[in-house]
Amino acid sequence: MVAYLYLFLLGTIVGSFYNVCIYRLPKDQDIFLKSSSCRECKQPIKWYYNIPVLGYFALLGKCSHCKKKISPQYPLVEFVTGLLFIYIYSLNGLSFATGISILFYSALLIIFFTDLNEYLILDVITLPLTLVGITITLLGKNPFGVGIVESLMGSLIGFSILYLIRWFYLKYRNIEGMGLGDAKLLLFLGSWLGIKSILFILLTSSVSALIVAIPIVLITKNSKFPVPYGCFIVFSSILYPLFGETFYKLLS
Repeated sequence: MVAYLYLFLLGTIVGSFYNVCIYRLPKDQDIFLKSSSCRECKQPIKWYYNIPVLGYFALLGKCSHCKKKISPQYPLVEFVTGLLFIYIYSLNGLSFATGISILFYSALLIIFFTDLNEYLILDVITLPLTLVGITITLLGKNPFGVGIVESLMGSLIGFSILYLIRWFYLKYRNIEGMGLGDAKLLLFLGSWLGIKSILFILLTSSVSALIVAIPIVLITKNSKFPVPYGCFIVFSSILYPLFGETFYKLLS
């Protein structure tokens, strides 16, 4: 129990760094040396208000200087990262699989919020993680039990499908119906989860995106409302290790 508490605390601290990545990476800002400050008034944040989760509630969700509201995303990311550390440790214990799985899911967490906030899926995350996925698979250390052929095919086919959809929309409808970042996200996911994950991810992400998007379009009456599709891809990729086998059994 004590180990889980320490893991949760460590996770919230790491989650605080993820918040920095989520906000600064899309703006091409330094994520290591630049001190934290209020996004509105630019005043430096005192160290005790930077304590993960607790700092937000100590401030009552407002900047101590300008009293502007602070996004609840900050404590949410910290709290979720703490739970993530506990969950993965409970599956694999203290092992290489735990460390590499935390890397995988942490990347998904950052991608989810950069796409939600800025409609951006950053190459600085997806491309290096693709290489990591292929490397650990080649070494027989893939935490999802995927082989190297499955990994390479997953990357190639996942990327190609979304790239072709994007090309079709640009060529024949003159609109960017699919971002290139989404294709690179599947490149990354395929390298870790393998070829079998692609159908599951594409199907469940499309269905979930429609379920969310249709009511928004009806309410706003804006048929061109931009949907951060990468968020739904991330959601589906998290579901795949849990329900992928059941999905394919139902299809067979």
